[in-house]
Amino acid sequence: MTQLQDTVQDNSSGEPTMLSQVQQHSYEQAVEKLSSNLRGDVILPGDAAYEAERKVWNGLYDHYPAAIVRCVDAEDVRMAVKFARELGMTLSVRSGGHSLSGYSSNDGGLVIDLANLKTITIDPVRRTARLEPGLTWGEVANTLQPFGLAITAGDTSNVGVGGLLVGGGIGWMVRAYGLTIDHLRSVEVVTADGQMLRASAEENPELFWGLRGGGGNFGIATAFEVNLHPGGMILGGIVFYEATEAERILQEYVRLATAAPDELSTQALFLLAPPAPFIPPEKQGKPIVGIFVCYTGDLSEGERVLAPLRQIATPLADLITPMPYPNIFSFTEIGTLPGMKHNGRSLLFETFSEEILHTLVEASQSVMSPEMTIVLRVLGGAMSRVAPEATAFAHRDKQGMVLIAHSEPVSVDATSLDAQMLHVFQALLPYSNSAYVNFLADEGERGVHEAYPPATYDRLVALKNQYDPTDLFGLNQNIKPTVPSALAGY
Repeated sequence: MTQLQDTVQDNSSGEPTMLSQVQQHSYEQAVEKLSSNLRGDVILPGDAAYEAERKVWNGLYDHYPAAIVRCVDAEDVRMAVKFARELGMTLSVRSGGHSLSGYSSNDGGLVIDLANLKTITIDPVRRTARLEPGLTWGEVANTLQPFGLAITAGDTSNVGVGGLLVGGGIGWMVRAYGLTIDHLRSVEVVTADGQMLRASAEENPELFWGLRGGGGNFGIATAFEVNLHPGGMILGGIVFYEATEAERILQEYVRLATAAPDELSTQALFLLAPPAPFIPPEKQGKPIVGIFVCYTGDLSEGERVLAPLRQIATPLADLITPMPYPNIFSFTEIGTLPGMKHNGRSLLFETFSEEILHTLVEASQSVMSPEMTIVLRVLGGAMSRVAPEATAFAHRDKQGMVLIAHSEPVSVDATSLDAQMLHVFQALLPYSNSAYVNFLADEGERGVHEAYPPATYDRLVALKNQYDPTDLFGLNQNIKPTVPSALAGY
């Protein structure tokens, strides 16, 4: 057994506390016991695998946990939760490790790594599947494709199933099939007191409501049963335009995308043209607008529906073509690169007015850089036809979303990039009072309250008081419990 660090994290204050020799010995004994009972592994500082295992996708965060538990099943998760609770350790839960806020790890605490929980069981007749949280959405899409099935989920192939699903799931087919959580049949979850529960419309229905959008506040999801929908061939890809008329192009994009049939989901990108072979050399480094499309219906009808979006102006490049659904993830491969620093801010809008688009273009043009991308997404469709109180994701009325993000190597000082991002964000802030929880950075209580309307937030607090009154699962977009500490023991 490798010698542990001589600190653990104080769960009440978040600050590391020194261990006495007696405490250190007791701590090591507890780790030995945990390690001997697990089917998976405990990885400690000094172990050969530690350096690789401690790192997460977002290079903005460089944490050194006291231990990483690589679980292989729900019982491993249960034992790791019990270990963290009894030792009062800060706890991070890692599925794909894509946390924009860095919550997938911590300093001096415990990381429960779910990456080895990768079983997928498919019933093609009933069109259902059971997914474990360590799967990535690229793996899920590729496994379902031979059956002609899919589930709308995320935009990037290496995002983990667990993290995205409990936050909502705005994906490539959001207008056709809604949010990923709209396809949940049940969730298997380990709660803070070590119980293994099943939540569905029939069992623990209030918990099931909270797990559909409330994030990781109430436990660790170890499996999801989902309804599937048709996959197969889509009409997908991206068309690029020069941004000399960016405001007009975006206005026309919004008009066409809002009026389009549900089969068409889209997003528009505002960025500097990359040094790519499909962009003329003289246009590289200049502002461009890209329009991503994913059409899920009849392909010949899709060609007709997409024609106006492909003719807003003279295209620099048109990469839209029929393809198997999983192939659309190839357009966002840059988002899978590990070790890059990522930061972003998101806003939801009731609609994209001309004033909002004017403000966005005006604020963006003065700060655009090769590292920055601004994404506009027209929502609506199936997502908007679910009642706002049906799930903890309540922003069903929002017709648009903006993500302002930058990505750069770890060697780059991102101070000026953060300032540029915040310049655009603050210009748009007067038009929005809500955000998507999966796209929140480490923004504190303000961000969490913007992710949930007051009535939804109050209902989530009640669930938190019931299932995690000591806030063991506090490293997330945190719903704080209000149970008095004297009543919060187990």
